[in-house]
Amino acid sequence: MKLVRLARKRWEVLAFCDSRGRCPVTEFLEDLMGTSYQVAAVRMGRLLVIQIPTNGPPRSEPLCKSLGEGLFELRKQPKGKKLRIVWFYGGGAVVVCAVAFTKAERTPRSQIERARALQRSYMEAKRNGTLEISDT
Repeated sequence: MKLVRLARKRWEVLAFCDSRGRCPVTEFLEDLMGTSYQVAAVRMGRLLVIQIPTNGPPRSEPLCKSLGEGLFELRKQPKGKKLRIVWFYGGGAVVVCAVAFTKAERTPRSQIERARALQRSYMEAKRNGTLEISDT
């Protein structure tokens, strides 16, 4: 399983790579540049590479919300659709970003299921020693 290291200080922030070695979370944020979501995407990027590595993940709303079963949602609130990244603890001081998306109201069930599947795969790869982590 391949992951990319977004940042590392006191906390390490990782994100999944797809089969082509690209990171859907960072590509999602990059694709928002030049759109009405740009400010929220820049703020989310700062959260991932500055705030979380230095201080750890936010512990409560409005920046973070528990989705249950070890999944959490990073939140940025532009007008209109909401910017979200679902993440989980990867053990120790590690945050693993699973999926990124915009939403109108409730978090789509498909995104939660996808994040849970990635969480299970991560934990299995960690147990088996098959995690591959590269720097951005």
